[in-house]
Amino acid sequence: MKKLGIIGGLGPLATAYFYRRVVEYTKADTDQEHIETWIGSVPQIPDRTAFLLGESNEDPLPKMIEVGRALRNQGAEVIAIPCVTAHAFHKEMEKGIGIPVIHAIRELGEVCRTCDITRLGVMATDGARKTSIYDEVLKEYGVTCLWPGNDGQSEVMSMIYHDVKAGRNIGVGAFGRVAKELFDSGAEAIVLGCTELSQAKEALALDPRYIDIIDVLAEACVRECLK
Repeated sequence: MKKLGIIGGLGPLATAYFYRRVVEYTKADTDQEHIETWIGSVPQIPDRTAFLLGESNEDPLPKMIEVGRALRNQGAEVIAIPCVTAHAFHKEMEKGIGIPVIHAIRELGEVCRTCDITRLGVMATDGARKTSIYDEVLKEYGVTCLWPGNDGQSEVMSMIYHDVKAGRNIGVGAFGRVAKELFDSGAEAIVLGCTELSQAKEALALDPRYIDIIDVLAEACVRECLK
């Protein structure tokens, strides 16, 4: 069994929920059968979206590598980072840490391939959208990404930053409007593509057309660690 390291705090609630899902996906009858996990929760890592949009000069990459190395030094053999926007730095992060970092969007591509999804609605940050990390990776899996219009994208960002990161409940009306827009534009499914948006699944009892990126990443971690 491989030891798991989690670069967390991006944000704290998403990290806590992600670890819970790792535990829930692990088939274990005793405490000892669960995955040894080291969590480095560092909310002080600079905001990834702000840096990618040029709104901040604080590069989050050095701090993420620092946390990843600390986890490696504690014995972690596989790293997960429950922040999708941070995957814009995936190649450099994995090289700097020196052990595998599971790629959540590639794992999502495998899910889409298995479920025959070719048109996927995406709710994610402006940073993820600007860097095209969803579009470029999922194109390799035959998936076209559908994004909300400007107003809908603003509502997604508000749900992430003004609701979840601020400790408030996700706005039901805003979520419903964005989801309707994406389905009306031809989406066969919608990915909750920012780890903060997993709270919508918890609060709104969403149907199977919604894919939670945290669940995708958690399942991949369990698979890799229990190989």
